[in-house]
Amino acid sequence: MDIIKIAMFSYADINNYGDILFSHVFKHEIEKRIANVNIDFYTPSEIELEGFYYRSYHKSKVKEKYDALILAGGEVVHLFEERTWKPIYEKNNQKVLSENAYDVVWDWIDKDSSFKAWLSVGVRPFGDKWDDDKINQSISDLDYISVRGILSKKILEHGDYEEFNDKIKITPDLGWIFPDYLTIRNEVGQHYKKWAFGSKYIIFQVHNITDIEAKNISDALLKFKEETGFEVLLLPVIHLWKDEKYLELILEASGGEFKLLPNNLSVLEMLDLIVHSEVVLCSSLHVAITALAKGIPAAIFNKWQGTKLQDLYGLQFRSEYLFSDSSDTYSVLSRLLKEKQTSKSLHIYADFMKAKLYETFDEISDKIIKNKS
Repeated sequence: MDIIKIAMFSYADINNYGDILFSHVFKHEIEKRIANVNIDFYTPSEIELEGFYYRSYHKSKVKEKYDALILAGGEVVHLFEERTWKPIYEKNNQKVLSENAYDVVWDWIDKDSSFKAWLSVGVRPFGDKWDDDKINQSISDLDYISVRGILSKKILEHGDYEEFNDKIKITPDLGWIFPDYLTIRNEVGQHYKKWAFGSKYIIFQVHNITDIEAKNISDALLKFKEETGFEVLLLPVIHLWKDEKYLELILEASGGEFKLLPNNLSVLEMLDLIVHSEVVLCSSLHVAITALAKGIPAAIFNKWQGTKLQDLYGLQFRSEYLFSDSSDTYSVLSRLLKEKQTSKSLHIYADFMKAKLYETFDEISDKIIKNKS
């Protein structure tokens, strides 16, 4: 069979933990199922990152060239160019080649290709940016659509509770197979001891907090550390919003009792640290999912409780582990530790999510091969 050529679209170029790993796991899962395949990776700007080269997207680059065009992962289906993408790329001094950064989501859907898909994506409420023609035409033109939660599905269904478009599937977030990539790379246990020195530890990460919230969180972490003997590792992962500066506030409030990890760790180093922790409390969706995928109890503190966070904890039947009041930090940590002692359901759920995601990759790979032939 001739080489199957695939273009994968993402926002890995913003240097965010989950967005980077989407490319890595996508490449592995597709190459595992399609023997003769070549994958090119496209982002709004050109960049080399974590061993991958990302081409800057422009419609002319994908015209009549690929057998499959696939947007994979992330809460990226929306039309907030001015309020989301433009500030991000200006902040990073990154040049977007196409007219808009969101073109990697919308601009290629009318191109000739035997298979076009949105895979395990999140959808933000469009608000005043809802565009019936663009959204409906995109849903019609795509060959495969899967979103990562019921709220994302309902948004694409015009917010109509009675509507059910069976073309829009619900599949697990790609993050549920992040830990498997560490195994595939044979790097399990190769990194975390460098920072933990063999001690039991918890991972904490947060962004966008006040000085008062930092003090509340620090007091809770100190109390938890004293009671359990666990080290507290502060892990920066959201480089774009400089979460390290908020973690520094917590470290300062603790009198230096915690360990602030470097903000330039590779995604594999972060993965290894997360999967060897006792519990995780963070503001990052994909740090939480990484832990949960290994059956490690994880909670999210985030003052913005958007659709992606509600979908995750709602579908897990663990809504009490999504909170926005810093004064609840200690009680949530205590519940996480108790859950760890009886976490059978977490492991079962993680195995189910991974199995469903592998079925999804089987399905789209079969469709790509069939359409090519």
